Amino acid sequence: MSERTNDEAASERAVDRLISRRDFALGGALGLLGLATGLPRMAEGAKPVTRPYPLRRVFGGITPKESHGGPLKLPPWQGDDSFAKGSVLMFRGSPSHTHYGTGPLPDRLKVRWTHRMIDFKTKLRGRPITWKGTGWTGQPVVHGGYVFVGSVGCNLYAFETATGKLRWRLEGGRMFKSSPCLYQNRLYLGSVDNLLRCIDAATGKVLWAAWMGGDNDSSPCVVDDKLYICGETGHARCLDPRTGKLQWETYLGGTGRGTKPGSNGVETSPAVVDGELFAGSYDGRLFCVDIKSGRIKWTAKTHDDTDVSPVVVGNHVYIAAEDRASRLYCFDRRRKGKLVWQYEGNPSGYWSTPAYADGKLYIGGQDGLLHCVDAATGRGLWTYRTEAPIWSSPAHVGGRLVFGSYDQHLHLVDAASGRGIHKLRLDGRCISTPAVVDGRVYVGTATGTFYCVG
Repeated sequence: MSERTNDEAASERAVDRLISRRDFALGGALGLLGLATGLPRMAEGAKPVTRPYPLRRVFGGITPKESHGGPLKLPPWQGDDSFAKGSVLMFRGSPSHTHYGTGPLPDRLKVRWTHRMIDFKTKLRGRPITWKGTGWTGQPVVHGGYVFVGSVGCNLYAFETATGKLRWRLEGGRMFKSSPCLYQNRLYLGSVDNLLRCIDAATGKVLWAAWMGGDNDSSPCVVDDKLYICGETGHARCLDPRTGKLQWETYLGGTGRGTKPGSNGVETSPAVVDGELFAGSYDGRLFCVDIKSGRIKWTAKTHDDTDVSPVVVGNHVYIAAEDRASRLYCFDRRRKGKLVWQYEGNPSGYWSTPAYADGKLYIGGQDGLLHCVDAATGRGLWTYRTEAPIWSSPAHVGGRLVFGSYDQHLHLVDAASGRGIHKLRLDGRCISTPAVVDGRVYVGTATGTFYCVG
């Protein structure tokens, strides 16, 4: 990483102070709202947290820090959603979180190219820390011969998929931890600098920005020309993807007394299916929200902080909670979230979002195991052991699973049997989710390197 100027360092400190003051004030206000109502609800008559943000004040600026080779030649856009069968356009590939890419995956994983990302030095609760590589929810977008990925080093990158050539790099004010969403050749991405950006994917230029009031580990998606995203303020939101204009904002919770800003609220990425939005919260609830009105339709208990994003298949919603209620749950969305089953095969908690395929669920655990579970009954079918926790969400492509682990490997596993096929040593722990297109795997590590593997 190049040395940062005094002005840049001062700007980072100013953002730190701004975020700290905002978190304190917002956490107290929303905590009082939760105590007063008993259950999360829309704050009627309250001033929205989400609001337009002037482009002249956007942290890091609105034009790329690097740009090479001119605008990207992206294919013409088709459709009204952030989904395409031959691409990966958002976290877990589709609004239901059930599309993981295209194959075939090879028998052996081989590095095709790498890029060393820029690091970010700051302080976490008063202690120096250096953030590197891609974050826990950071999955790349792959489309039209290009791959787009954000980093906790405060940059969003655009690479050529064939060569790894950097085409542009946009700098933000803080970490890009979540996954971009591509729609109409625009990228949408939240940041720890509290902004949701709309970016021209061809040039890397910021087109509009919205102030979210808090961190955004949540990744956006677009359905029927509406943009949906959650965040650590505890809100679910609907915006116009062209202008950033807020359509509705609903408080779901997770920011009460004693919670830590930056780790609370709603960190899950929303699933949007059949007119309903699903999201989990810090205070152990799964929410179903009507996407037209923003009204909460029902809630179900997950009993602990729920960072795992919902997966929707038919009438069922699958989600999992952390270590105080370490269960993979199946809820019936047509019966107001009635519990169908719960799987208790992992005592250590979940941060990995499950993959669904052929009637089975595949999910990584803090116990270092990849668990295969029957989606109809919740019965455990097999486990595959790694040497460390699995936060990476597995991608299921062509009967094979690929995912990272804290054990510094990218693993390739047979989905039918749980047999290990191959594993590739990376430069460090991998907590991010891979995107797979045409058998090429795109994934970053938490130690600074972005990989193309195939």
